[in-house]
Amino acid sequence: MTTIAVFKWAMDPHDERVGVDGNVKWTANKPVAGDDDHAVVKVACDIAADGEVVGLTMAGGDTAFAAARGAKRTIAIEGVDPLAQPMELAGALARAIESQEGVDAVVIGDCAWQPMVPSLVASMLGWPCVLAVDDARKEVGSLVVTRRFASGTQDVQVDCPAVVAVAARREEENKPGMRAILQARKLPVENVAGDATGFKRFESQGTHAPETAPARIFDGSDPETAVAQLISALAAEGVM
Repeated sequence: MTTIAVFKWAMDPHDERVGVDGNVKWTANKPVAGDDDHAVVKVACDIAADGEVVGLTMAGGDTAFAAARGAKRTIAIEGVDPLAQPMELAGALARAIESQEGVDAVVIGDCAWQPMVPSLVASMLGWPCVLAVDDARKEVGSLVVTRRFASGTQDVQVDCPAVVAVAARREEENKPGMRAILQARKLPVENVAGDATGFKRFESQGTHAPETAPARIFDGSDPETAVAQLISALAAEGVM
């Protein structure tokens, strides 16, 4: 059976700039490995055990991220706009997953950058989806998934195939060395055409900077004066 680890599929929102005129500019032009991606590959390897782990990513840049962490091969999706909407990203990922035989689990980052995509992928595949996952293990015909719940965790059993959205708790502690990365770059990479046909696309009506109310700073010479100024201002606004 095959477990797919999805990595490097979303743009980092920290690279986005919105001008006062509403125009959006990006300081990067391709997706990068997300904060959850290292945990994604680890959980995929835990699920697969002796099975095959396949990395799935958007083409462009280094595609050896998953291979350097345990994936046996990588699929790179070509022709998808890095700034594509969540429906298009999810559609391209779902089509690529459907093209693989024997997939019993898809592991993807529970991504704050594009939080809709994991659930959309599961919906398009018609599979169950578990979010906020820490770890998972495979049992006969199912997965036992450990996910965050309130202030603790809970174990959830879910039938295979399923989509598991992982949220890393910390940064990667043991990153692959240069030798592992060079070896990973020798492993097979299959380039496939991105296909999101059949999925509806939202049309943007434009963007604008958020409206902000003016702030007032009370900087009296002592705390009592500042408090008095605050109370006076609140009374003037009708709050008190």
